Amino acid sequence: MFTCRGILGCSTQLPLPQEFLGSGVDFPVGNVSFFLFFSGHVAGAVIASLDMRRMQRRGMAWLFDILNVLQSLRLLATRGHYTIDLAVGLGAGILFDFLAGKYEQSKTTKTSTFSRSMKEIC
Repeated sequence: MFTCRGILGCSTQLPLPQEFLGSGVDFPVGNVSFFLFFSGHVAGAVIASLDMRRMQRRGMAWLFDILNVLQSLRLLATRGHYTIDLAVGLGAGILFDFLAGKYEQSKTTKTSTFSRSMKEIC
């Protein structure tokens, strides 16, 4: 997810306006554009929430969802992200959770097939 976010961020990055005033606590320091397309915070929280649902920890999943909504409101209010960044972050979290599940399933299937074939050989 973060590799994809970095690639999309580099390919969609715009220069900062001349009137942009950075602060000493900004990262990176100075007037350097560091805005990446889609919110990794939102995507990561969605993945954590979906994982908690898989583990049957629904209360924790709802807590993650509520905190994610509050985080999204904070990011919008402080102009930390555009609205589209948050919406795509939500979709990216669902997509990458799905892809990770498919990858894990393929590894489990290959391991099971390998174990069965080894038992047949022995």
